[in-house]
Amino acid sequence: MNFNVVSLDQSLISTALVVEGPSGIRMINYCRESAAAGKKGMKKWFKLAEQHVEYRYIEYREFENYSDGEIIKLKDYDRITDMIIEDILVTIDSTLPTKVGIEGYSYSSSAGDIIDLVTFSTLLRKKLFDKVSEDITVLSPSSLKLETCKLTYDPIVTETGKKVKKLKYEWRNNMGIAGGSFTKTDMLMAIIENKSMQGGWTEHCRQVKDDLLSVSTIPKPYEDINDAFLIYNVIKSEKPV
Repeated sequence: MNFNVVSLDQSLISTALVVEGPSGIRMINYCRESAAAGKKGMKKWFKLAEQHVEYRYIEYREFENYSDGEIIKLKDYDRITDMIIEDILVTIDSTLPTKVGIEGYSYSSSAGDIIDLVTFSTLLRKKLFDKVSEDITVLSPSSLKLETCKLTYDPIVTETGKKVKKLKYEWRNNMGIAGGSFTKTDMLMAIIENKSMQGGWTEHCRQVKDDLLSVSTIPKPYEDINDAFLIYNVIKSEKPV
């Protein structure tokens, strides 16, 4: 390996990090302890993934008024992003270049959520740029869906034009769903059905496929780890996005 790879699916309550250094790949989920653990131990989905995923518990402090809350949130975001950067720096080989991939914002969130996420993400991106690498690729959610489809499925090629022939390329999965319209379930299936992705996470997803498909939505931490893992594979492929 001649470069490190860092990929992130960021969120306020469940950021997923996939980082590859000289010792291999680490997968880390920054989540609230209440989301991962119950009174009787670790919850089902977190327990199922714990063989491959490290859990780093994050905490947000309570506040009594708007003004105090804005400052407290900023300090909490600063602390959590420091934690993420520290984990990256102790994993990568600092003598090698590092490629960073991060998912952009989903504007379907409510106004308050997107403002807080932008604050969190801005801190994280600035620290990535200053302390890890200036080689950062930001993938929009729709771009990640399409690139995921390209990683796994062959293009459908059609010929257009009468006088000047042109080739049109379209990417769809085995169910005929266009890459840009992928759901979280389609993203999971792209991992499972990919013939070239290597590593324990791919095999793990294949092993727990029936469990994951038995519920209506892909549960955490799988939803976020899958996205970070796919970003990792997109960046690793070295194809321009």
